[in-house]
Amino acid sequence: MMKKYIWFISLLNIIYLTSFSQTTCYIDDISGNDSNSGISSSLAWRSLKNINNITLKGGDSILFRRGGKWKGNLFPTGSGKVGMPIVFSAYGNGPLPEIDAAGVIATGETASYTVRLFNQEYIEFRNLKIKNYKPFEVPVPVKSGVKAAYACSEKTGIYVEAKDVGTLHHIWFAGLELCDINGSMATKDNGGIFMEVTWNNDESLRKPTNFEDICLIGCYIHDVDRTGFSNTSVWWNRSLYSLWGEPFGDQKTDNWFPSKAIIIRNNRFERTGANALIVRVAESPLIEYNHFNQCALKGSGNASFPFNCNNALFQYNEACYTVYNTEADSWDGKKDADAGGFDGDWNCKNTVIQYNYSHHNGFGGILFCLSGGGNNFNDGTVIRYNIFEDNKNHVIRGSGPTTNTRVYNNLIYSGLGIDSIKFIFHKSWGGYSDSTLYQNNIFVSKGQNNFFDLGKSSRNYFHANLFYGMMKSKPADPEEIIGDPLFIDETGVSGWNPWLRFILQGNSPAIDKGIPLNDHQEYDMRGAKIHGKPDIGPIEHIF
Repeated sequence: MMKKYIWFISLLNIIYLTSFSQTTCYIDDISGNDSNSGISSSLAWRSLKNINNITLKGGDSILFRRGGKWKGNLFPTGSGKVGMPIVFSAYGNGPLPEIDAAGVIATGETASYTVRLFNQEYIEFRNLKIKNYKPFEVPVPVKSGVKAAYACSEKTGIYVEAKDVGTLHHIWFAGLELCDINGSMATKDNGGIFMEVTWNNDESLRKPTNFEDICLIGCYIHDVDRTGFSNTSVWWNRSLYSLWGEPFGDQKTDNWFPSKAIIIRNNRFERTGANALIVRVAESPLIEYNHFNQCALKGSGNASFPFNCNNALFQYNEACYTVYNTEADSWDGKKDADAGGFDGDWNCKNTVIQYNYSHHNGFGGILFCLSGGGNNFNDGTVIRYNIFEDNKNHVIRGSGPTTNTRVYNNLIYSGLGIDSIKFIFHKSWGGYSDSTLYQNNIFVSKGQNNFFDLGKSSRNYFHANLFYGMMKSKPADPEEIIGDPLFIDETGVSGWNPWLRFILQGNSPAIDKGIPLNDHQEYDMRGAKIHGKPDIGPIEHIF
């Protein structure tokens, strides 16, 4: 009788909350009770159950007690509205509230999600710790004689799905910690946060769908497999010049319907299984002030990249210590193809990668690439005003038949003990790059046997670059400068911010020796105005 009474009271509370506007619900894992009303900290709910059983509305807030811990799947329903988002956050003092699905796959799902949204919008997640760790998942061998693979099930901290619904607006993640997610290394589409646009198997029910106003701000994403943040969409077919609805090769039709207003700012990504950040099928995404450290611990992956995007902008980010795995180290028994800092990937137009610091990565500082064949493309990538320091194997890699890439006003620096490095490496991936400009860059070689390898790439243009140090070979440059660029504190003895060591001294031969481009940047890497002719390198000398 008592159980029926408690259930009845709980049901009345749920009916009350779903009929009330702008409700704040409190969740307390110690002193809460699911038969409470939930509308104050003294009448808090205890578990996730009631949240999953109500339909939330614009202005509602769900607040978890700081220091609390919950096991289970959080699958809320309902959407907010303009100016009145639904907010999931914390209250009280102490550590972030922690929610952990523990690898549990909810009924009707094919993978484990700690938080799942479906066709919902105007929702914010703030100040929470999201985990999804299933203990005792046993690795199994890939094949005889090869190191065991991490045969873990697919898991994601936060999964957001949009399906045949049009545009979903305003989904924000701020101040979150996503960690301890032992997902599958066999797919990039699991790990910290994964946002996906899907469609119905029945073509007559399909509706072009995307996201707009997606923000990832001030989050700490670490110790996740396989990816920190990624998104994708089934609405992604296009060629370099096709427009919506136009047929093109391979009997496909252009249906590219990108997500918009994506901002990924001031986040820290550490110790990811492979890539930390992937942005796909997006118009003008902005990725800035992020820190990528020790990514790709178990398998091939550059720290961050856009795929199938227009006008992606990566700026003021730092990528360092990306891990290069040999056959013995990687999850699948294959040596890494990627383990660099940044990557302007294929089916992208006009990617800009500027003002970044890429250093001590295991397999390159930056990549621009394209898998040749079919209607794939990578056109108009710009790499400017970056510092690449002590990256291994190579620094700048062009892979595949990319077109119209411009690389200018960068510092490519390889210090003592960094030997046999390819400063520039153009390789085939179904073809070689064409029409690549290198201008106003500083190349410094302190190690032995460093060189340039342009392969069979065509129409490479080198203008006004400065070369210094021991190089086995270098490309022809009619306006080249040979000599010490004279950095202010190259050894770092004074304790300067690492990349500020590369400010030019007043007598540097690089000052005012650059050649401006028609659309040359107005500011250097530290925000200084460029007056007159630009200096060579990423930091303008200020008199």
